[in-house]
Amino acid sequence: MRLKANLFIIIVIYGLIFLIVSIYYKHNNTIKYLDSSTYKETDTLTINFGESFQIPWNYVNTSTDIVETFSSSVFGSLIDVNNQQSDSNSLVHDYNCKLKKCTINLKNFIKFHNNRIVTAYDVEFSYIRFLVTKNEDNFASSILDDIEGIENLQNPLYKTINSLVYPTNVLKGFRVINEFQIELTLKRENQFLLQKLSTGFLPIVPIEELKENLVDWIKLPVGFGRYKVIKANLENHYIILKKNTKENIPKYIRIIFSKDDIGDIKLLSHNDQTTFDGITILNNIYVNAGFLFNFKNELGSNNNFRSAISFALDREKIAETALHNDLIAEDQLLARYTWQDRYRARENFTQKNIDLAKENLKKIPEKLWKNKIIDVYTFWPTIGDLNNKDYIKEIKRQLAEIGINLQFHNTDPNYTKFKKDDENVLWFTGFDTQTDDPNANFAYFKAGSFFNNIYPENDKEFLQLYELSVNNFLSNPEHTRNLSEYFKKKNYMVVIFNVKKRFAYRKDRIEFLESEYSGVRLDLWKIKLLDFKLF
Repeated sequence: MRLKANLFIIIVIYGLIFLIVSIYYKHNNTIKYLDSSTYKETDTLTINFGESFQIPWNYVNTSTDIVETFSSSVFGSLIDVNNQQSDSNSLVHDYNCKLKKCTINLKNFIKFHNNRIVTAYDVEFSYIRFLVTKNEDNFASSILDDIEGIENLQNPLYKTINSLVYPTNVLKGFRVINEFQIELTLKRENQFLLQKLSTGFLPIVPIEELKENLVDWIKLPVGFGRYKVIKANLENHYIILKKNTKENIPKYIRIIFSKDDIGDIKLLSHNDQTTFDGITILNNIYVNAGFLFNFKNELGSNNNFRSAISFALDREKIAETALHNDLIAEDQLLARYTWQDRYRARENFTQKNIDLAKENLKKIPEKLWKNKIIDVYTFWPTIGDLNNKDYIKEIKRQLAEIGINLQFHNTDPNYTKFKKDDENVLWFTGFDTQTDDPNANFAYFKAGSFFNNIYPENDKEFLQLYELSVNNFLSNPEHTRNLSEYFKKKNYMVVIFNVKKRFAYRKDRIEFLESEYSGVRLDLWKIKLLDFKLF
């Protein structure tokens, strides 16, 4: 009996040793990085943004979720859109908007990461810098569309404040009262104005850290958010952030881009598989997806061509190619099943109708499309040939039924929109749903938009409906419904599906994930690390 007891004890001891070694081995060999000795895993959250490398502070050729996630952590925001009090990443102390006037009072103690106080002049500069440089490759005009003077910019005056020279007075409706107070004069009332102005595409930045072009950074990006950038190795696709606050949040954040199952959290593309033990799909819609058309092109500007494509598609079947329910069939710019529903056109969902599709095609000169392969350029970052993605294969198959043959091209960061005199016809991309303003994405289909070839130049009816919508949507959603109906009838964008953000995480590293503001932005400081303890 004693021999058996001793044997049992030995087996138990060896079993415990094996278990301990296994846990230790797993912990110390599955999450090692080249810089793990410098940035200890107990202090460092590693987020894997996926296989397609993008520079998070590039505002034109980077996905919205990456821009907004990085910006909210590093640059901070005008206001905290999550309505949480914070002295480390929001600038506004209070504001008062009456009719078409907004007075904004800023906190007088917020510092950039270079230890300089943020002032109202920094806010004005940050919003007008793309306008001053006359850089068409930005989203400033659409974001600032509510402010008086956006259509008729003034020549800048230069003012020296605290030894820094700022361009000012470019935007008539933007006036700096003093170092910590701003007055905005609006073309229309919009209770979501400050929410729109808190976008990562127009971050508040220090002018002295930028090169003469006012766009590129001299060294590393500088903001006033919870985290500052301390290292950026773009060749090896990783970035290190260090916390700039006393809050109980991870000391470091390591941003990587990899197709491998590494990191504590990894953003997943559609149909991506993972070995991570935690999977989450954010409830919020992240972005829509579909076709834009080149209106400078004879085929792209043909309404029958756009209608034929729309009627040829079985959107539900395309969405079903996603194995994890992160694609949702859609046919309008504003999403179903969200607050946007009250602003949608009150029409039945577009069903596949081959007869109608072919009828529309017959009205188009055959030389423009028949027996041709039409190139589709994209802003849809992914690794691997888009033509091999299940949802793209299904789109191509359905359109081939009516004789429209497509060839998709992966995203080229040097070609993110139709150029002037562009001969290409189709673009595949999507618009995000970051703001609660239902008109935000319609603004991209009017003069001054970054996407300046995807709509007819003189569609007076669209512009009239747009003005009625932006001036009345708070009191009467019917005007926005009319705008939505017209937009859908004209097929200015053939929307195919909406996307929800899906990501994987390691349960042995992540304690819990707080609810997120939206599927567009992941608030990294809300993610708590689980301290590794052997016993």
